[in-house]
Amino acid sequence: MRRNTRKAGSLVLLAALSCGDVDNFDIVESSSTQIPGCTVACQVLSTLPFADFGAMDLTQNEELENQGVSKDQIDSVKVTDLVLTVTDPPGQDLTFIETIEFRVSAAGLSEKVIAQGGPFPAGLTQVHLNVLDVELKPYASAESMTITTETGPGSEMPPQSTTVEATITLSVDVNVSGVLGCD
Repeated sequence: MRRNTRKAGSLVLLAALSCGDVDNFDIVESSSTQIPGCTVACQVLSTLPFADFGAMDLTQNEELENQGVSKDQIDSVKVTDLVLTVTDPPGQDLTFIETIEFRVSAAGLSEKVIAQGGPFPAGLTQVHLNVLDVELKPYASAESMTITTETGPGSEMPPQSTTVEATITLSVDVNVSGVLGCD
């Protein structure tokens, strides 16, 4: 009898694991922007336009698309990392950015700050921003979500044309019970 109880318990555990509420995916997206250089009477830098973050649809991400995940199966989305990297010219650092905020928005939802950083020490060509604990599910479930930037007072155009890449890592929890036929 004890052996059957163990088998039954193992089967219940296996079913719970197979048809659990969530599965996790990390989605990594990158976008680059080129900032014109300035040597005299430089303009204030108010934003870094990362075009590929303009209208994100997470269900168009290859990994989620391959799993057949739809927007209604997304349980949670959070930023786990956001990195800025100067890719050109060599040796250019990020000191021209005094402060920066990355913000998320979608139709009908209020804009929220998701990551921030600065000022950045001289010599750093790559920085990990401070990521805020913001639930992005409502934004990811919208038709599209937009991620924009805003730089703070004191940010100026760099002395030479500079390319900066932003790489965002999103942790996506997906309800897979429907995908596995566990409804």
